[in-house]
Amino acid sequence: MKIKPNDRQVVVDLETLSTRPNSCIVSIGAVAFTLEDGITEEFLINIDPMSSKEKGLHIDKETIEWWASQPKEAIDSWKKDPVSLEEGLAKFKSFYGSNRWTPVWGNGSSFDITILESAFFACDYHKEEIPWMPWVIYDMRTLTNILSRKLEKTGINHNALHDSIAEAKLLIEMLSS
Repeated sequence: MKIKPNDRQVVVDLETLSTRPNSCIVSIGAVAFTLEDGITEEFLINIDPMSSKEKGLHIDKETIEWWASQPKEAIDSWKKDPVSLEEGLAKFKSFYGSNRWTPVWGNGSSFDITILESAFFACDYHKEEIPWMPWVIYDMRTLTNILSRKLEKTGINHNALHDSIAEAKLLIEMLSS
C-alpha cells in the first residue's frame, strides 16, 4: 500500500506499568496527521490501572520502580481522570476511525501496537474488531534508526500525547523529504 500525502495516518504512544506484550496500560496518546496538513487531531485518555489488571494485563515491579524515578509531572499526567480500560479502548477506537486501512505507527516493532492489540483481546474484542489491518502497522524506531534520525521530545517526557506529537512531527519530516 502506497501512502499518499493526503492520507490520514495515526501515531500511538502508550504509557504502561510493564514492558511485556500484555502490559497494563495507564495512558493512550495518539495523533492523526497527513503529510500535507501535519497534525490534524489529538487524542489522550488515561486508564485506571486496576481495570487493566482486572483484565489480566501485566504489572511488573521493575517498571513501577522506573516510574518512581521519573519526574512528578510525568506520573501525574497519567493519573488524571482515568477511565476503565474498556471505555478507553472504545474511545481510542472511535478516534482511530472506521477505516481499517489507516496506517498506524508505534515507536517500536513490538511495543505500543502489540500492547494495544493485547488489551483489545483482553477486553474480548475479536480479530476483525481491532481498528487496523495487520499490514498497515508501521514502526517508527526502525525508520529512525535506518535514517540515523533522533527523536526530539518536547513537553512532558513520558506523557503519551506529548510523545505521540513529537513522534508524528519527526515522521512528517522524514516522510516528506
